[in-house]
Amino acid sequence: MFRHGLRASEVIALRRQDVDLAQSRIWVARLKNGLSVEQPVAGEELRAIKRWLARRDDALPWLFVSERKLPLTRQAVNYIVGAAGTRAGLERVYPHMLRHSCGFALANKGRDLRVIQDYLGHRDPRHTAHYTRTAAHRFDDLWYRQLQWLRSGERADSGPSLRPQRMAAVRE
Repeated sequence: MFRHGLRASEVIALRRQDVDLAQSRIWVARLKNGLSVEQPVAGEELRAIKRWLARRDDALPWLFVSERKLPLTRQAVNYIVGAAGTRAGLERVYPHMLRHSCGFALANKGRDLRVIQDYLGHRDPRHTAHYTRTAAHRFDDLWYRQLQWLRSGERADSGPSLRPQRMAAVRE
């Protein structure tokens, strides 16, 4: 759920046919009028899906099924995520927290807002923008080039001036 920013309803809607093990891809059908997208599946996640599918002795279409061979319910996903959170020593962990954590993690890695938007299936960039507000490191190199330029000894007025162009635009 975390790696793909999935909602609980999107997890339970996943089908075996949505996973392409040969190409290491998963088709994520976004809900709530979101944009569906194909995403990569790699490493331990890919191995876990292969192990899970190898253990199954049914031909049911859902990727994740309950012990009773029925599709998982949202309540079951809530319980599984909450129990995992408790085992990890965390209090009150919900599935949607994993989706938000995915967005914040991508923003903190410096990923472009549009990439995060597409990855999470948001149609409106305003739904994605709040993930970037807490990424304080985005300011780290904001003035780095300017400081390098100043330290290089060049005069501030040695480059082309934009002032005449701006003034001309204002007059028109």
